Amino acid sequence: MASDATFQLVYVSAAKATFSPAALGQLLMKSRVNNHRVGVSGILVHHAGSFFQVLEGHRDVVETLFRRISIDPRHHRIQALLRQSVAQPSFGDWSMGFVEGAQRELGGLPGFNDFFRRGFELTEVSGKASSAKELLLAFRAGRFRQFVDV
Repeated sequence: MASDATFQLVYVSAAKATFSPAALGQLLMKSRVNNHRVGVSGILVHHAGSFFQVLEGHRDVVETLFRRISIDPRHHRIQALLRQSVAQPSFGDWSMGFVEGAQRELGGLPGFNDFFRRGFELTEVSGKASSAKELLLAFRAGRFRQFVDV
């Protein structure tokens, strides 16, 4: 892996308990602060009890963070979908995708995006979507969710 490359890890998981909009907002804000501090970017999407997350940064930092997430008692059925080096991050600003029914409560938070409603630009400079964004679209379309939903 080139020293200037970014490591990207994509995973899905299921929440063990229901997250309220307030709890999801707290998770977003805490994740943004903690991940910025260690140089990690990405996106976190929650839908109907399933999480989809892309973590981007230095490989050791991302793998350490994923190990911590893997033992977090709030998650289960954790499955890594992709580990790869990329020339640059696909998700430079930490954000959280639309949470069904919570857009009113969370819409004003920094980093919140209405991913399921508006989407986002998928193509890179090359004119095609990155592997992580293709997986994110598959999650939005319903793939993976039926396997990890509680």
